[in-house]
Amino acid sequence: MASRRLVTGQMGLALSLRDDCRFDNFLALPGSRQQIVDFIHQQFSAEQERFVYLWGVEGSGRSHLLQAACHHWASNNRKVQYLPLADLHSLPPEQVMAGLENVDLVCIDEVNLIADQQNWLEALFHFFNRSRDSGTCLLVSADVPPVRLALGLADLQSRLSTATVFQMDTYIDADKICILQFRADCLGLQLSDEAAGLLLNRAPRQLDSLIERLRELDRSSLIHQRKLTVPFIKKVFGW
Repeated sequence: MASRRLVTGQMGLALSLRDDCRFDNFLALPGSRQQIVDFIHQQFSAEQERFVYLWGVEGSGRSHLLQAACHHWASNNRKVQYLPLADLHSLPPEQVMAGLENVDLVCIDEVNLIADQQNWLEALFHFFNRSRDSGTCLLVSADVPPVRLALGLADLQSRLSTATVFQMDTYIDADKICILQFRADCLGLQLSDEAAGLLLNRAPRQLDSLIERLRELDRSSLIHQRKLTVPFIKKVFGW
């Protein structure tokens, strides 16, 4: 799968954006999620708002939207940096964050993961101060709203609370089926209600895992020139 390569800070740490995490393949179901997508895609991209905080449970689409924003800004020749803290929190934060106030957009994913790491908290706080002075736009995600982060640095918690905050709703099973069918269509595949229900009932129910299973089916259907029928899906996964 293609990806956009990024380099961050003085460490020269190579990171990648998933090529399939873009606005055009994010199914914003009716409700608040559509409003969030519109806000990030339009007002935030136009820099009418410079600091946005998204929160929701794992698999609610936070990481997809952060990477989609990076893709969108980069396609308009603007400097971007995506920071997945799940991959970075064990590294020296001062080096990871160095110079990022000179980037147009910085997306910090899963800030909740460094809630008890004082070195990261202080580095983020100082970076937020520098980015405010330089005009860098910030898009931050976590699994809880700012007031519930329980950070070990009150000044950083206060700074996060100044962001425009959006909650990403939890997907119900019907939403996941719609998303699977939408993503299948993006791949040029047809996924019936029965086939989508089979995936939902047999595979791990986290949305990321379900979409990864769909990618496996895409590869297998191409190799074997088969449609995504229930028997074929069962054969691919040994169900």
